[in-house]
Amino acid sequence: MGESLGGHDSNSWIAGVQAGCDYQFAGGFVIGLQGDYAWADAVGRHDSAREVGVAYYSRVDALASVTGRIGHSFGRFLGYVRGGGAWERNAYWATTTILGTAYAARATHPGWTIGIGGEYAFTDYLSAFAEYNYYDFATNRIAFAPQLAGLPPAFVDVQERTSVVRVGLNLRFGTIGAPVAGRY
Repeated sequence: MGESLGGHDSNSWIAGVQAGCDYQFAGGFVIGLQGDYAWADAVGRHDSAREVGVAYYSRVDALASVTGRIGHSFGRFLGYVRGGGAWERNAYWATTTILGTAYAARATHPGWTIGIGGEYAFTDYLSAFAEYNYYDFATNRIAFAPQLAGLPPAFVDVQERTSVVRVGLNLRFGTIGAPVAGRY
């Protein structure tokens, strides 16, 4: 493995959709399955730690996951943990002060996620949630394509870890099985 070229953080908004299902047992124990997809525009940049006049950029375009969740309801409030598989789509590019954008790449990385959250049911059909999720996409070797004739291909190892705080509203559809008193 080569020497580090540096690193940066990306911060921005995220907006998306989710769908899932839950089953609540008598006594308040809840299990569920959820899938989500979010669009983002999180751009980050840093100057190279080893090259003069070179800067590296990244942009998170999308974030998705399929997770299971386990929780316990307390009246209309549900506290839960969730975990499962995740995917992140990114764009990368490198610029130089002389050549401008010299290299570019796009990649989708598989990984995993774990999170914790709470959901409150205002009615049987509308709930709000807040949660924190940690995503780990490991270290991936990215093939950067030259954007100018005569430049050789370049490869960069990129380590991706993402933390996301999400809040939102859920529109809930019906129940399966007999109603449970105090269903969140």
